[in-house]
Amino acid sequence: MPQRHLAILLSGLALTSLAGCASLVPHDDTSVAPAEQSQQALERATDCCSTLAALPYQSLAVGESQSLTLDTQAPMHRFADGASYFQAFELPRTREPLTFKLTSTIANDQVFAPTVLVLDEDFQPTQRVASDKFDYLSPNGFAGARLGATFDITPGPDAAYLVVYSNDAARQGTTQYESAEKVYARVRGLALPPGPDPIAEHTATGNVTLESEARKTSGGLLTPILGTRSHADSVTADTGTDASRSEHAAPSSGDSNNASAPDFDYRRMIDAALKADDIELAMQLAERAEREGNSGTRAWLAERLRSVSP
Repeated sequence: MPQRHLAILLSGLALTSLAGCASLVPHDDTSVAPAEQSQQALERATDCCSTLAALPYQSLAVGESQSLTLDTQAPMHRFADGASYFQAFELPRTREPLTFKLTSTIANDQVFAPTVLVLDEDFQPTQRVASDKFDYLSPNGFAGARLGATFDITPGPDAAYLVVYSNDAARQGTTQYESAEKVYARVRGLALPPGPDPIAEHTATGNVTLESEARKTSGGLLTPILGTRSHADSVTADTGTDASRSEHAAPSSGDSNNASAPDFDYRRMIDAALKADDIELAMQLAERAEREGNSGTRAWLAERLRSVSP
């Protein structure tokens, strides 16, 4: 890269950072431990609670989006199907059907494969969305590669609590996902690079987003506790044993509703743009990352450019 071009670019990034960001200290997105390390930590962890009733439940309001970090600092419980870090919620006290959307970010070649457990008011399991009901969602717009499922719950005596966790069977699986280089080529209309896509290992830790909203009904009919819906809409509840995700659907170019999802891996895409010498796209991605709340991305990009300057 010519020195003059680089100097102008770095100056622009510095000025933009000063104008639009209070902090210039680069930071990574919430990270989790490598798969083997997190599994070993899970095996050594102490069970937080003797029963499901004793789990630490958080309140959950309709319309909220919860960013859940399931790492070694999260509570751990030994569920019937295996030990897991988890997050637990008390459902809103409404009898109206709610739609939940749960996505789990694929990052650093690993992903947390979730299971959702619904408990009644006596803390007894009534329904389950197993990990094999979560579909692979390919990067689209500004949403990164992830696992995702949408499901309906009507809060009431049979559905009072919700627990997000993983299990032993799910952690035996893997998910193949689209590489950042292929995403870049597809977005820019270029020929796809050769070679297989990377494979994400299912791990004991990860980052999950849980969203909820009131479900629009028609004809006055309420949905069941967990209704059956298609891939584009939702998933079918599964009360059986979780199965390992050994095979996954091919990446889809749809899922436009996820275009503004907060789990987009900006820095992976910026790296791909830099490898292709597309500085303009890298800067655009950095700007978008800052607007989405990923402060420090511009400064991080500036450091990357300095490191490759002659």
